[in-house]
Amino acid sequence: MKVMVTAGGTIEKIDSVRSIINIATGRLGSLVADAFCALPDIEEIYYLCNRAAVLPKSSEKINVVYTDSVASLENSIAEILNRVSVDIIVHSMAVSDYRVKAVTSMANIKRELKEELGFRNAEANLSSDSPAITPPLTPSKISSDIDDLALIMEKTPKVIAMFQKRTPSSVLVGFKLLNSVSLETLIDAGFRVLQENRCSFTLANDLKDINEDKHIGYLIDNNKDYKKYETKSEIAAAIVSATIEKLRVER
Repeated sequence: MKVMVTAGGTIEKIDSVRSIINIATGRLGSLVADAFCALPDIEEIYYLCNRAAVLPKSSEKINVVYTDSVASLENSIAEILNRVSVDIIVHSMAVSDYRVKAVTSMANIKRELKEELGFRNAEANLSSDSPAITPPLTPSKISSDIDDLALIMEKTPKVIAMFQKRTPSSVLVGFKLLNSVSLETLIDAGFRVLQENRCSFTLANDLKDINEDKHIGYLIDNNKDYKKYETKSEIAAAIVSATIEKLRVER
């Protein structure tokens, strides 16, 4: 059997020295990969992560593939699935919902709005020396002299949606993270991820329940039944056990 685990977070560049990155560490994903690695039936594990993510302790069977942006993650997934049949996919990576489309300044935005609305002769005192920065993103460093830098963001594709299109027979685990919500809201949101992306399971968790010593997570199945786990190690073991059992039942 072959397994794919995505872990950590994505990185979206602003310019050659600045990026937007989330707080995901990849620690849970690394534990999942290690737990799979311990099983004799597992032949190979593709571990997709950024270079700052926690790596599995095991080296045997694990093929680390470094990605950074959402686009590079998509390309890496497509390249692997084009040549390999993957039995289980655990998509724990915190994929950015937005990426930088362009950068500019607030002065330029105000100026363009006034021109668009026909107020070219308005008395607003807008500086004419604020440099316009427009797409494509400049590969060089943006000047630090700009006082009111503005980022124009666009939504990224939902990476999880590509798995069932490319490999519908794989057992897929999705993840859903919310912050300070009721258990009912969390389970409902996790179950929606499962239904919308045809996952076999979803791991729903709340940011308020995650720290270095604790990680409460709820593993939801396609009947909306769920089990609660209280550490990353427990969650990793549960994901491995549930997906292996699901695969054996279906095949």
